[in-house]
Amino acid sequence: MDNVKVKIITEEDEDYPKRLLAMANHPKELYVLGDSKLLNKDSIAIVGSRNCDEYGREQTERFARFLAQKNICIVSGLAVGTDTVAHETSIEEVGKTIAVVASGFEHIYPDQNQKLFYKIIENGGCIVSEYPPETEVEMSRFPKRNKIIVGISVATLVVEAAQKCGSTITGRETLKQGKALFCIPGDIDAVLSARTNLLISEGAYLTTTPYDILDVLEYEGYSYENAESMKDRCRVVYKSLQTKAKTIDEIAVDTKINIIDVGEMLFLLEMDNFVVNENGYYKIKENRRRRRKSNV
Repeated sequence: MDNVKVKIITEEDEDYPKRLLAMANHPKELYVLGDSKLLNKDSIAIVGSRNCDEYGREQTERFARFLAQKNICIVSGLAVGTDTVAHETSIEEVGKTIAVVASGFEHIYPDQNQKLFYKIIENGGCIVSEYPPETEVEMSRFPKRNKIIVGISVATLVVEAAQKCGSTITGRETLKQGKALFCIPGDIDAVLSARTNLLISEGAYLTTTPYDILDVLEYEGYSYENAESMKDRCRVVYKSLQTKAKTIDEIAVDTKINIIDVGEMLFLLEMDNFVVNENGYYKIKENRRRRRKSNV
């Protein structure tokens, strides 16, 4: 803390997050470490379980990496589990990330994320709290922390949520604030999917690919760097396979599309029964090839 200057921003300051002003009972001032200008950048909150399983970890990495590559800031709460994966993945992709905490900066919580706390600042991100640096950790403050996460963000993605967890509160707060809520569906018998599936029934978007998020937000008026139409990109990948079966690397070279994005497109095309993967080679399904007119 000695080498990092705490900045206090009020409602009148240019760097105070404009989206947060729309939230009822928003904080009159915020304490910030790092780049406070990120608070008005287009950003998406990613939250989930502190006890995320392998599925939750994989999906968090997948979505955070994709969004960071699109120059979208990732917001989360510095907790263990999903929050940690979201922050770390964003940093790995040279993306910017914001951590909203429920205590003062002199009392970093949890202890195991102290290195991550400073890593976020060192990599051009920022840490936000509504409490002075000397404020100690108190569990009752976490729901308010979740509201600020939502208030700063354009939308929220809930990866996993058990019966009783903060990510459910965050999800419902997102709907309450009139913002887009995205939830990744899961096994109906899985404990960590109980609330994500419920939130979908309450109005969240069922989300299976990061492009689901971009499509909805572009429709609502947001336009992100490099966020081309999902259907157009699928069509480019599909046409690349009309001459012969190819590996994902060959498709990436042929289409000049990032290999991770190609993987997303192939996943969608497989789900829609347009292509099939045989021993690492993707090809158009025979019934689709015979139908000269395609919906892709």
